[in-house]
Amino acid sequence: MKLPVPKPKIRHFWKSVHLTHRFYQITGGYRFMRDGVKQLAVALGILIGLLWLVNTYFIDIEVLNQQFANDVHWSIVYLVLFISEIVIGILPADLFIIWSKSQPQPWLSILILGLISYTSGNISYWIGRQLHRNARIHRWVNVNHAKLFNSIRRFGGLLVVVAALTPLSFPAASTVAGMVQFPAKWYRVYALSIVVRYFLFAAIIFGLV
Repeated sequence: MKLPVPKPKIRHFWKSVHLTHRFYQITGGYRFMRDGVKQLAVALGILIGLLWLVNTYFIDIEVLNQQFANDVHWSIVYLVLFISEIVIGILPADLFIIWSKSQPQPWLSILILGLISYTSGNISYWIGRQLHRNARIHRWVNVNHAKLFNSIRRFGGLLVVVAALTPLSFPAASTVAGMVQFPAKWYRVYALSIVVRYFLFAAIIFGLV
């Protein structure tokens, strides 16, 4: 008796990617992403303009940053980022990127910052899934605002990417992704874009300050 030969997992993966691509084409997901890219371009333009104005006419950001780095231990900065990136995202990531330039190995610091945000995002996602178990929130998501949250569930991956790359709150998007039960394995993949955001913004900011 011949045993069935299991199909390679990689084939299933690429099939899932293809189906996801077709789904976003049909449902307008890529339009959603295009709007997010426009927001990213605007945000970068504003950031560059503000940094140039402040650094040219008001204060020397590099000197101020170095003084801050001398006064505050790096572990405190990482801890503050970790806490602020859970659920809400209190502090803008740009401040931490500017700080990282004062470190002995700036790009390593950027990688660590990105991984901290990624970890905090996963915690936010987990919190969202736990919130979904609450009867009141479950009813709010699946009954009262079912149409809205079905749309969020449909474009959950794109929502996470857009939030990671634009001024939208990445922790909040991660929490919502958990609340609507967006698949965890796909969340972890899409959420890696937050690391890309740190390197992208660092490449720009390091050239300005």
